[in-house]
Amino acid sequence: MFEFLKKKRVYKVDGDFQVREKRMTGMEMLMKVLLFLVVTVSLSLVYYVIFALLIDSDVEKQLKSENEAYEQRYQEMVVRLERLEDVTSGLENRDDQLYEKIFHTNAPFDSRMAKVSLLELGDSIAEKTLEATTARKIDRNEERARAIEADFRRIYELAAQSSFVCPPMKLPLKNFSYVRTGAGVGMKVSPFTNVPTTHYGLDMMAASGDPVLCVADGVVLNVIHSRKKQGNQVIIQHNGGYRSSYAHLSDIKVRQGAKVKKGQVIATVGMSGNSFAPHLHYEVMRDTLTLDPVSFFFADLMPKEYADVVILSASTGRSMD
Repeated sequence: MFEFLKKKRVYKVDGDFQVREKRMTGMEMLMKVLLFLVVTVSLSLVYYVIFALLIDSDVEKQLKSENEAYEQRYQEMVVRLERLEDVTSGLENRDDQLYEKIFHTNAPFDSRMAKVSLLELGDSIAEKTLEATTARKIDRNEERARAIEADFRRIYELAAQSSFVCPPMKLPLKNFSYVRTGAGVGMKVSPFTNVPTTHYGLDMMAASGDPVLCVADGVVLNVIHSRKKQGNQVIIQHNGGYRSSYAHLSDIKVRQGAKVKKGQVIATVGMSGNSFAPHLHYEVMRDTLTLDPVSFFFADLMPKEYADVVILSASTGRSMD
């Protein structure tokens, strides 16, 4: 193997030429070995580079195939996103028109989620996860867009009917904040008996003397003065079979049979009857059906605050009356 390390020399002995081995010094042997190693490593590198450039490994072939698939799916998602943006834009326009026709105001808009960018999320998640997450979000948004489209069609059909009546949607208190939301409709613990009882309305915390507003045009159906149960009450009949009730009042400023307008002050907040603290107990009914008043607040609150009101009214387990 190491024949190249042996150094030979030709000598002339008695007229004949003879070849004899000559011993190499240690330095000469070391240089030979180093030269052999350098040549071997250089050739190995050359072979590796040629192999890497000309021949793809199984892993590289798989990665190339995946990249081509991702590129194709990306183009498909771009097309779907463009379509979704067109649908969303159309829904926003219809939303604005609906609010303008029914509520005479601009539609509320909460842009918090619009600030979230998938590109920003990509810094913290793997590429495959980003692609899959994006695809799922597109699918969900398209499904929601179709559902909203169907809801808008149904709303327009109902609004086009001559019998359509807009429900009472105004808040009965001025400058109401979600932090003043009490117990809503359902089984709630009474502060007087400490047992669960059916709660038919929404407790809205307020200071004594705060004005109570009529939520829609109507006629005062009944005015009740009492020191028991719901105390002083005003019940107003609205179009479409809707009826609103305001309880635990202090001063009542309307009489039975009077016509009232939306936003008109009909009484002040108090704690008459069985009331744990000053608040307004507000109820909404349609014919004989008890409705959740919170369902009608979305037209008078921003989306974030409306969501907070819904959560608080459902999660508060103790009523104030």
